[in-house]
Formats: sequence, structure tokens, C-alpha cells
Amino acid sequence: MDYGVLSSLSLICLAAGLTLYVTSRSLARRARSYQAGMQSLLQLGAQGLDPLDIPPAAWPLLATGGWQHLQLSGDWFGHLVESEWGKKPDQPLKRGQKASKPLAFRLSSGNDVLLVLTLSHSAVRGEGRMFAEQLAKVFVLLLESALRVRTEAISVAMAERARLTLYLQHDMRNLAQWVGWVCSDFNDCDQPESLLVAARRLQQNAPLARERADRLVALLGNSPANQQATRLDLRLAVENAAHLAGVQVTISGQAHAWIAQALLARALDNLFSNLAPNWRNPGAEKPVLHLRTNTEGPFKPAMAELRFFSHWPDAQVRIAPMRLFEPFASGRPGGLGLGLYQARKSLQEANGDLSAEVDSVGITFVLTIPDSQVPVAGTSL
Repeated sequence: MDYGVLSSLSLICLAAGLTLYVTSRSLARRARSYQAGMQSLLQLGAQGLDPLDIPPAAWPLLATGGWQHLQLSGDWFGHLVESEWGKKPDQPLKRGQKASKPLAFRLSSGNDVLLVLTLSHSAVRGEGRMFAEQLAKVFVLLLESALRVRTEAISVAMAERARLTLYLQHDMRNLAQWVGWVCSDFNDCDQPESLLVAARRLQQNAPLARERADRLVALLGNSPANQQATRLDLRLAVENAAHLAGVQVTISGQAHAWIAQALLARALDNLFSNLAPNWRNPGAEKPVLHLRTNTEGPFKPAMAELRFFSHWPDAQVRIAPMRLFEPFASGRPGGLGLGLYQARKSLQEANGDLSAEVDSVGITFVLTIPDSQVPVAGTSL
């Protein structure tokens, strides 16, 4: 082979090698630049930004990747949004030159949010466009994640508000029921002596009713009642709830419970208000409520227990045992079906429970509540 040809081939190989070297170095440098941009985008996600604050915060990083224009439009909880960053490429195309196709994304969350993102890049194709598109996808994923967190938080808040509304609805029903009982007591008084007895009973129950009314007013005014747990005399709490329900009960034993006063009052009020119509009937067998404290075990804290039996009322439609604590399942005409459900949920919030044993004669209810504060695993009191 001619020496000149060999020399030309060597030069060609050398030029090709240098070109590959320069290209690989350029690609590596560009890749590191885009990797740094992605890391910066991910750091934005850790800042807990509002979804609509993410595009302006991310735009400088997108611009370094070659994106010339970012447009955000759509509906944000009934409000039309329209924002843009950068400048749309409007230079005339040369003959045969292809336009750079914008990158579009559509984000939605139910009927509340619909956002359309459009990004315009200077390059039609190539490694620069490829890296830029990956950067844009990370940005969109970040925005979508923030949107999901926001809408899920709203859903949780709405669900909690709905739960509180149900509680309030039944608490108000209980208080209205108590007012009805008081009116019935006074309406049935045909002698001065019986009127005096009813007045004394009202005087005795008035502080308890006022406490329940104050709690309702606080909740309706978005000022939640104190939910701080403390050690309460369970016998006294049962006596107060029974007096407020206008029933006479016999209590045996003694126990203390670690629970917020509002939770315990709600549980007992809902439970007794469901049973009071039966207990208040003339000639009805008065319940006997048994209190005790179950001893502490190796993996089980000491629990206060309240156990009592109640006969089925003759006029009540007997509910299936499996539906006894199911919300909106009621055995009473006009009942909401929330009393026993809320009583159980209130005790469960205090790490306790409410269970029932049903037979053909009646129901045995068992309430369990921690006797003292239950330490969190791995900690000590």
C-alpha cells in the first residue's frame, strides 16, 4: 500500500478518535450538568412548596437545560390559572428546517384541578433535547406528587370534618333527647310535690347538661374540646351519665380510666341514650353496672372494665349482632344508627374498646379503657 494512503488513513483515524473523545467529554459534561439539575429539582420537592409555587421555582433549572418557554394553564379549584415563563421561540424557519415540537403534560385531580403544562425547546432532536426531556419529566413528576399530597390532605381533612359532623349531629340529638325527657318529667307532674322532685332532678343534672352544651358550642365554633387524657374516676363518670340520661342504675365496684373526659362522656352518653328509653319504662328492670380493674400482664396493660346487661325492649326491632356497631344501622324507629358506633370509636381513640354479647334475652356490653397511661413502645414513663 502506498505510504501516502497509509498516512491519510492514519490522519482520518486520528481525527475520528479526537472527534469521539471530544464528543464523549461533551456528553459527559452535559450529563453531569443535567444530573445536577435533577438533584436540584428533587431538593425543591423536599421544601414542601405549594404546587403552584413549584413552576416558578423550577424554571431557572429548566432554562439551563435549554427550555425556552414554560406555560401553565387550567383550573385550580374553580379558579382559572394562566402563567408563563421564558419566551416562545418565534424565529422563522429556514427552508427544510423542522419546527421543535413542544412537550405537553396534563395533570388532574378529580373535578378540582386540571393543569396543562407546555414546554418549548430550541432543539428538535439530539442529546441536548433528550437530556432536557428527562429533566422536564422529573419536574412534572415533582409537580404531580405535590398535587397529590395537597389533594389527599384536603380529602383527609374533609373526611375528618365529615366524621366530626356526624359526631356533632348525634351529640346534639342526645342533648335534645335530654331536653325532651326534662319536659316530659315536668309535664307529668300533677302535684306540687312531684313538681318539686322534678325541679330538684333538673337542678342536679343542669351542670352536666351545661358541660355537654359548652362542648357542643366549642366544637361548632371550631374550638375543639380538650382531648388531653387524664385519670378519671370511672364510677363518678358513669353516675353522671346515668343521671343525665334520667335513669336509675346500680353500680358495683370501683375503677379508674386513663382517657380524655370528652371522649368518655361521649361514649357513655351515646351508650346510655340508646338504652335509656328501655330503662325509663315503668316496671323495667334497672341495670346493674359492674366495675373492676383487670390486672396487668407481661404484654397487656391494666384495663378498667365496665360490664352490664340490658334486656331487649319489647317494641325494638332486634338488630343482627354483626351490625350492632355498624354506622347507620339502627334497631329503633327514627334512629340514626350512630350511637353505638360513636361510643366504640371514642373508646378506641383512648386505646380502649366496646364489645357486646348478644342473645335472645338481651345484650351484655363490655367497655374496656386503660387504667393508666400506656407507654409508647420503646419509651418509659
